[in-house]
Amino acid sequence: MNIVAKDGSRAETERQATMHTGPLGSTIHVLHADPQTVVELASIDWNRSFRRVYLDPVRGLITLMAPSRLHEELARTLDHVVDVAASALTGAVKGLLAARLREPTAPPGTGMEPDCAFYVGEQARAYRAVLAEGKEAADAFFDANAPDLVVEVEITSADESKIERYADLGVPELWLLQDPDGSGTPRAEFRALRPRTAPRRLASSNVLGGLTPDDVCEAVAGVRLSVTRDERTAAVARIVRRRQRACVRVREAEASYARSG
Repeated sequence: MNIVAKDGSRAETERQATMHTGPLGSTIHVLHADPQTVVELASIDWNRSFRRVYLDPVRGLITLMAPSRLHEELARTLDHVVDVAASALTGAVKGLLAARLREPTAPPGTGMEPDCAFYVGEQARAYRAVLAEGKEAADAFFDANAPDLVVEVEITSADESKIERYADLGVPELWLLQDPDGSGTPRAEFRALRPRTAPRRLASSNVLGGLTPDDVCEAVAGVRLSVTRDERTAAVARIVRRRQRACVRVREAEASYARSG
């Protein structure tokens, strides 16, 4: 790979074209290179300088992100929200830390590392079982089974291709959390994903018991203002119980309507 220094306005124009600032203040660099160069770059530990690195040799795309403080705070908060909610709603959840998602045939080090990724329910239980068998079995399971849920705190127009990649990798549901004005009061979108199909916006989660984007935003706000583990858990559990009661009322109303018909 050759790196050529450039001077003057041309260099400044090219720098501006590759650098983007996310709505939370994160700095994102998007570069294009030939597939072989991307594979060579995958051997470098980019995370020493950038916390989020996306190397796509198929599209010849390199995305480097230095997340802002707010980005990291919201990611940690979402991890807690999903952990508590999924435990209550499905009985099992396994967060996947530093999970780099890629096709099994893709070169090592390439792929995407979402802010949060989770196995939920049966997949969480299955993953626990293979963890007991050792690293090789766990790695094989991870390579063969996409997460049930992926959360991205900040996606810009420069890296929207990640959504398509998640779909192609078999991730069924994506949560997007955005905070356009950096106030710490986010808005959420849920999307159902299928390979080679446009994402479909969801009014409620298919993976987590009908939780809505508003439920998640309320839970995030409660967790961010909590100062103990018990307070954080209670902030999420309260919303989960409310959603469960609402679902029960809907089912009872539907059953009553069916009997009366």
